[in-house]
Amino acid sequence: MSGTESNSVGCSKLIEIKGCAEPKMTKQGKQYVVDTSKEPKIIFKDAIGNAREMKFKRNCTVTITHEKILYNREDVEIKPVTLT
Repeated sequence: MSGTESNSVGCSKLIEIKGCAEPKMTKQGKQYVVDTSKEPKIIFKDAIGNAREMKFKRNCTVTITHEKILYNREDVEIKPVTLT
């Protein structure tokens, strides 16, 4: 499991977090442990206001701050999503 988040994406609004364990508070923000067997996903609006979905390729950690989502690029795929 990855313990470092070396990339970030701007996050103006967190919409949904599904399939992630309860967060652990760190100095940077809330750190979520992602287990792919629980079909995790994170839906958010980026800094421009476009809806995005994070899909996970493997177990990892993701840290969410007030302005950013920190992640490891090899663990995550980010795609546009249409909100209904």
